[in-house]
Amino acid sequence: MSEQNYSSHSRREGARSSQNGDQPARRRKKSKKKKGGVMRIIGTLLLIFLTTSAFLACFAAVYIVNVILPQANMDLSSFNVDENSVMYYQDKSTGEYKELRQVLSVTNSQWVDYEDMPQYLKDAAVAIEDRRFWKHNGVDWWRTTQAVVSMFTGGDIQGGSTITQQLIKNLTDYNETTVKRKVTEIFRALYVDSHYEKEDILELYLNVIPLGSGCEGVGAAAEKYFGKSVSDLTLAECASLIGITNNPSKYGPYSTAQVENSNGEMWSAVQWNKYRQEVILGQMLEQGKISQEEYDEAVAQELVFVGSNSESGQSTSDIYSWYEEQVITDVMNDLKEEYGYSSQYVSQMLSNGGLRIYTCVDPQVQAAAEAIYYDRSNLNYTSSKTGQQLQSAITIIDNSTGDIAGLVGRIGEKTINRGTNLATGALRQPGSSIKPLTVYAPAMEMGLLSPISVLPDYPYQVLDGKAWPVNVDGRYRGQVTVTEALQWSYNTVAVRTIAMVTPAKSYEFATQHFHLNLESGRMVNGQMQSDINLAPLAMGGLTDGVTTRQMANAFAVFPENGIYREARTYTKVEDSDGNVILDNSREDETAIKESTAYYMNTMLQNVVQNGGGTEARISGMSVAGKTGTTDSKFDRWFVGYTPYYTAAVWVGYEYNERVPSSGNPAAQLWKKVMSPIHDGLENTGFSKPSGLVQVSYCKDCGGLATAACQADPRGSRVATGYVMAEDAPSTSCSCHSLEEGSNSLVRVCVDDPVLDENGAFTGSYHLAGPYCPEISIRTYAYLNLDRESVGGAWAEDSQYFYSNLPNVGVCTVHTGEAVVPPEGGETTDPDDPSNPENPENPDGGEEPTDPEGGSQEGGGGETSQPENVTNSVR
Repeated sequence: MSEQNYSSHSRREGARSSQNGDQPARRRKKSKKKKGGVMRIIGTLLLIFLTTSAFLACFAAVYIVNVILPQANMDLSSFNVDENSVMYYQDKSTGEYKELRQVLSVTNSQWVDYEDMPQYLKDAAVAIEDRRFWKHNGVDWWRTTQAVVSMFTGGDIQGGSTITQQLIKNLTDYNETTVKRKVTEIFRALYVDSHYEKEDILELYLNVIPLGSGCEGVGAAAEKYFGKSVSDLTLAECASLIGITNNPSKYGPYSTAQVENSNGEMWSAVQWNKYRQEVILGQMLEQGKISQEEYDEAVAQELVFVGSNSESGQSTSDIYSWYEEQVITDVMNDLKEEYGYSSQYVSQMLSNGGLRIYTCVDPQVQAAAEAIYYDRSNLNYTSSKTGQQLQSAITIIDNSTGDIAGLVGRIGEKTINRGTNLATGALRQPGSSIKPLTVYAPAMEMGLLSPISVLPDYPYQVLDGKAWPVNVDGRYRGQVTVTEALQWSYNTVAVRTIAMVTPAKSYEFATQHFHLNLESGRMVNGQMQSDINLAPLAMGGLTDGVTTRQMANAFAVFPENGIYREARTYTKVEDSDGNVILDNSREDETAIKESTAYYMNTMLQNVVQNGGGTEARISGMSVAGKTGTTDSKFDRWFVGYTPYYTAAVWVGYEYNERVPSSGNPAAQLWKKVMSPIHDGLENTGFSKPSGLVQVSYCKDCGGLATAACQADPRGSRVATGYVMAEDAPSTSCSCHSLEEGSNSLVRVCVDDPVLDENGAFTGSYHLAGPYCPEISIRTYAYLNLDRESVGGAWAEDSQYFYSNLPNVGVCTVHTGEAVVPPEGGETTDPDDPSNPENPENPDGGEEPTDPEGGSQEGGGGETSQPENVTNSVR
């Protein structure tokens, strides 16, 4: 190409006519002043220019020293791609690392030493890409100047890159077309050129350039296109290969793209490759790299491409497990983050870089998970609407190490590599399974609640004209303990707790202590979406969602006494010389207090023993966990743990659709996987902190129990639980009283039960009248509580409020003088369990706040609960 510069210069001179010819001396004096003023202006402008330039130069120097130079150093000695990489696992019985498998080639690459490359190939690359390569210091300042001029004239700032600069771009992901990128690239090129031989730079460049059809470097490309080694390539074939790198989709022989030429004709990739080859041959001839005879012979040679772009199918032995695939993903991401390597080069490193990757997989755990997940019959549901098969994913963490022991990304046999991993790559709504992390753990850590605290299962507010929130079954029970609220996943109590904690504190706790990736706020479809709100944090309707990996990692804090460890798939990566290039060690973080972990363990054990998670029970093993179901039933979760392992299971369709199944399929799968893993393991239980005290408390207000709590019309409302001494109630029950004149003490006549509209006993009695015999009178302590109505909602314990007693009325049986029973006669006590008319046990029993002290049968699943002993009548 020729370069032409055009310029034109013109000068104009004129004479000033005198308007005051009679005062020439004065005119000359004024002209002198004017000339001096102009010079002062010019001097001022020059001073400003110099000052500004100096300031900008200082700024640029500081910027280069602090921002550019730290990124300029590059160690090319680690860029070696001629040895297979291997993954290892640790044998638990011996502690030794054993080979897991070799890493498959993600890209097609073969290392070729500089000495084995034809001179034609080297000359072709230099002739077309960087003709002054052997002379410059890594930067071609003439071409760089052209690129800068183009930038300031509104052109593209790309271009002007030398082979050294192109190598840097191929090895890193630093490809933005910005001034900063160009400046950084220049300094890196200067550094590389000053520290490495030109031959080493060219060798590495030719081994990593992209050459289409999955080929990285000339070694693989020579085999792919010409069926021969690089050393056997002819001049024509060398020029053909080098021509591809400029635009593989256009010049790659196996590309299917068709591009119009300057004459309007559509050319195939083969035609464009031939065109590019001749351009390169022309440059080699012009620069004296080849003779006219060599040029003519190469142009005349027919290029014979031996294959096609089709890829052979993968054999079963070439299929990674879900775990192995995740290891590769994690290592690739960490290499790119740590060193700024490009995806292209990292793929080559993993394939042929001789890396030694030390994984965290437990082969027995992984095998147990695969045995269940690879068998489609364990979740054999197919949508009748869309034909989708129901899917699931699981992540299992070893509590002793905090590492991922097993992982499966889909149900069904794995037949491909790099498919969508639903365990780590799918964000799904967690539903109520998020409550332990965003609701109850923060509240207990802040000292706002303990497991025996009492809150109303009742709507929090009116929203859109309706009481909100609602529970899954549409019922409100009234006063319940936090343990019971979590046991049955009451949305009302969760919302009220978030309101106490505040959404901002809950969000902060979930993201900083449990490391959940929640959304602070962004525009979605023109609306601001944020997880810092009551509903998302209390019920799990998040902006984006969570993965099983994140949920398992967060829940593992509880069995590990409040310690958070980032869940890993590998511990370290070494290069072929044994140097550690990735150290994946991490420090333990105290996420919650030991006492908070204990509280969560006891409450979540209760969920499995007596609440919505009974389908996850494992015989002879302590199990704790939480179910999750979204409002639309698109997602079903169970996140649970034992003293040994924590596992998160998600079930749903890949594209949102209602999950039609009985019970909770996530809990069912969890049990199928975890049961064999725990065979033969001792049930050690979960640890308990020092400082626990046993307290008897009232289940309606949370205060210390009194005799009046046992006189509740529903039976005893006294329960026993273990809490830290500082969390024990300091005052006695305030909602039950047996004192005369209190708004609690009530006498009823058991001979006059209150019936509902169907004539069934409601569990209540009419008030005792003046003529009721003492033997028929019972003294009860009704609830001295007031509850403000929200949207007209009614709670089931409202009938036991003292304030609602006028609705019951006075005894209608005894309306006259009392009749003395005949001597020797018997009076039936309706509270006696043997009474066939009222066989229910009036004693409410104790609440299971410490599952390790015993178990109690409960309802199954998150969406159902056994009916109360008494029927409700307002």
